[in-house]
Amino acid sequence: MKKSDQVTPYFLYDLDKIRVFIELSDRHWKEESIKYNESDLETDEATCWDRYKYRNDLSAHFDSIFPQYQKQSYLVMLVSLFEDYLNQFCHSLYLEKDLCCKLKDYNGAGIERARKYLTKVALVKVPAGTEFWQRIIEARDLRNIVAHNAGHLDEELHKKHFQIIDNNEYLESEKFARVHLNIKQSYLFEIVNAMENFAKEISVNLKNA
Repeated sequence: MKKSDQVTPYFLYDLDKIRVFIELSDRHWKEESIKYNESDLETDEATCWDRYKYRNDLSAHFDSIFPQYQKQSYLVMLVSLFEDYLNQFCHSLYLEKDLCCKLKDYNGAGIERARKYLTKVALVKVPAGTEFWQRIIEARDLRNIVAHNAGHLDEELHKKHFQIIDNNEYLESEKFARVHLNIKQSYLFEIVNAMENFAKEISVNLKNA
């Protein structure tokens, strides 16, 4: 089990890796789109069959649909990494400080439960009034749309989520038969930066606790 002062460095390392992964994956889809559009059945039948199974309707998939699936998956992964980071942080403090209860015994769930546990039980100041904390909470709410609604928005049920989208230049809602959440790469980097800022500040607060 990592010590409490080791949890944040490991988390920051994970965030750095996922930032690189996001960059490389975006490049992959651009390169794949070029390869697909340049493939020719008469001159390169192996590529057309082995790679694309003679599909001739994949341009939109490579340009927007597949990358969007991946960006939504990254959002789920980022929020999961953050929740796991908070859980590990709380558990380390429980062991080190011999706290009255474990995180799992505390009321609530997810990020909000960890915030309350750190504040009220572990007595560590959580930077919850910051802009980067707000970005993280918004990311969590959007993650729920992806995880539970496959990225679809209901104009009546998800008014809060539409407000998040309207207030961020890196998010869009697009309506076909249903309303779809669209995530730009810059939004993912924005969330990575917000999580980094949170981790660095709470690490300082731990030293001062």
